[in-house]
Amino acid sequence: MNNTSIYRPRTLWFVHPIAMSFYGALVIALLTQVRIPLPFTPVPITGQTFAVILWPLLFGRTIGVSSIGIYLAAGALGLPVFSGFESLTALWGPTSGYLMGFVAAGILVGGLRDRGFTATILGMLLAIVSAVTIILACGALVLGLFVGYENVWVMGIAPFLLADVVKTMLLLVTSRASKWNTRS
Repeated sequence: MNNTSIYRPRTLWFVHPIAMSFYGALVIALLTQVRIPLPFTPVPITGQTFAVILWPLLFGRTIGVSSIGIYLAAGALGLPVFSGFESLTALWGPTSGYLMGFVAAGILVGGLRDRGFTATILGMLLAIVSAVTIILACGALVLGLFVGYENVWVMGIAPFLLADVVKTMLLLVTSRASKWNTRS
């Protein structure tokens, strides 16, 4: 018997990509409930976009987008994971465009992270700002169907800009401090 086989360490189940995807969905669902309702718009400020951008920024496109997909699927199945503990009603309503934008933002940020683009602070900043722009644009497109496109700036973009600047700074600090901020 030959004992010179190549040693391949096994991935521990709790850091396996599938487990990390479920953790990401849980983080998104939890931070979604951190919300500030605004009286003049049906769209609240939430911690959701922070989590949606953080997970692909830390773990890449596959785990990041899988987390977003699991989160959206949980809501589609009726679990109360969306802001205000909503489920199915959030999938087609004034806020649904933002939810759709999460997938595109995750693909972009995760892909940039996988290519090493986010290894620098400038690259990371550009990836985050691009993701926020995608989410706001998708959200505004759908929100306009419900409130009129003449109201989109006031109700769906401008109220979130300051919060997005704060989230961007927190994302930069969090991801730079993490041991997972480099390509795997």
